[in-house]
Amino acid sequence: MKILTIFIDMIRPNRLSTFNPELKADTPLDTAFKELGGTAYRNCFTPGPDTPRGISTFSTGIDPYKNGCNTRLKWPGPFLNKELKTVYDLFLDKDYKLDLYSSLNERAIGFFPDHISKMNIFNKDHDLDGYLNSLTLEDKHYVFIGIADYHWMFDDLGYTKQGERESYKITKDIYDLIFKRFNKDEFDHIFIFSDHGFKFNYELKKYPKEFLLNDDRTNVIMQHRKKYQNKLVKNDKLCSLADLYATYQDVLKSNVTNGISLLSKKERDYVISEDHINFTPSVNQNIELWSLTNKNHIYIRTLEKAILINRTTKEIDKGIIEEYDEILKENSAFGIYFNEYEKVFKYVDNIKYKLNDNSYYSNNILRTKKNNLSVKILSTIELLFNNKHKIT
Repeated sequence: MKILTIFIDMIRPNRLSTFNPELKADTPLDTAFKELGGTAYRNCFTPGPDTPRGISTFSTGIDPYKNGCNTRLKWPGPFLNKELKTVYDLFLDKDYKLDLYSSLNERAIGFFPDHISKMNIFNKDHDLDGYLNSLTLEDKHYVFIGIADYHWMFDDLGYTKQGERESYKITKDIYDLIFKRFNKDEFDHIFIFSDHGFKFNYELKKYPKEFLLNDDRTNVIMQHRKKYQNKLVKNDKLCSLADLYATYQDVLKSNVTNGISLLSKKERDYVISEDHINFTPSVNQNIELWSLTNKNHIYIRTLEKAILINRTTKEIDKGIIEEYDEILKENSAFGIYFNEYEKVFKYVDNIKYKLNDNSYYSNNILRTKKNNLSVKILSTIELLFNNKHKIT
């Protein structure tokens, strides 16, 4: 059996007519996906909307908060739990030949699990056409092709509609190299997926921070084609990026251990995602947003408040839903963070209310606080004075 997997970094489904029925115009990638055929899963979400966590989920079928890659700075190479069996191990256990293509910089920082990255199964440069022409498909062969160019073009041109148009063009050019080299029916199965979506610059400025976890960034593309399945059909079952692991197990006729196979009629009741608000590198980078997505709503939670987005009407309700909070506590890091929040911040707030008799010094003289302007003037005078007496 020959299996091809194409990973396209950062593709956003609600900008594609293949995945968003409200859109009528096809992008170059919509044209490619429809020509390929298969099944487009329009309701697939990622537990971690960035490449390190998204790829760790794909690699293990386990959400980031459990697999070791629980923040956006933790790539699978150095941080993935070494005891977990990865998708690559599933094929190695069945004596499949592996050939993996990816960007050199992502591979250097840990795109692949550490034990896989040490194997001699990768491209040596960014010449995809040359790499593909060097491959000879075998009876049991797993080929992975990572396309980072969509993300790169956005980074080069900015997160604007013009940047998007150019990103589609270059990605289609790269995608076409694959099927210039191979006939799609040479593969028993073809999978195409993304790890997360993105926000345009204007969206980041226009909407509150909670919208970082709406479907713009958490919904991902997922398409599967069986050999000779030329017609493209749509499937709206709720699934997770983690379920690609289970699907591999399914097609390999192994016991499904993690997730729900895309080929199963079963679907998830919800998908949990979690994310940062502050994306700058820091020690012990905190998770600050959580979401629960089901067929009807996206429930987004911070430690202080929550919103509920109707996925059909886009109407927004504010207010905490205890039932959803309990699910978040059981299936993400939310419970850990919320427990700490209650211990520290709610405790401090409670103290402020109780300590209302703090208006006097211990000699019973009334405290008087200088206004901010006075403090600024005094601070400026001290700064000027101390500048004249610098230590050299």
